[in-house]
Amino acid sequence: MGSPSILTNPMFNMGFLLVSMQLAKKIDWEDPNVLTYARIGYFSAQVLVVALAYGLITLIRKKNDTTVLTYNAPAKSSLTGGGSAPETITTTVRDYDVDQVKQFIQSTMTSVLIISVMHFQFKFTQPLLMQSIMPIKNLLTHKEALIHLWGDAPEGGLARPFVAENPLAAITGMFGGNTDAPADAAADTAAAPAVAEKSKKN
Repeated sequence: MGSPSILTNPMFNMGFLLVSMQLAKKIDWEDPNVLTYARIGYFSAQVLVVALAYGLITLIRKKNDTTVLTYNAPAKSSLTGGGSAPETITTTVRDYDVDQVKQFIQSTMTSVLIISVMHFQFKFTQPLLMQSIMPIKNLLTHKEALIHLWGDAPEGGLARPFVAENPLAAITGMFGGNTDAPADAAADTAAAPAVAEKSKKN
């Protein structure tokens, strides 16, 4: 089947952001009824996203892919400036995928807390509109959803373990920045043995 390309297009994200901002400016946030509907819409959307995420976890567990997955976890930095050594983790594809979705749920709940404080404590209202839609879009374009819901192959950018994405990558790419540095480095590493072997033969 494959995922719709428009959902993963960086230009779609920017277009959606601009349209949402313009639409939010035209809403009468001083109207108590509008504010009530916005709150209901926002929190209902978060409940829906979390429910869909747990549905995705159920789907992953149903597939029960117990293929062994071994990888080095990124080293954790400390306040003293040093960092711990990379930890080798051995798990299964099923458990890894479930953990990734759980991290998404945790991130969503943290976002709900922040938006709630901004709204009720500091009276920010416009984020309610955008954050009622973005979490659903983020779930549908999550790497686990691309694999298990849309049927994309777990290769390239979807190969496990997932490479942490740079949130500024899309903007950097628009201005000619190289957003494929990790992939290039991996390709160079993979090609090194072949180059060395060729040099020996010569």
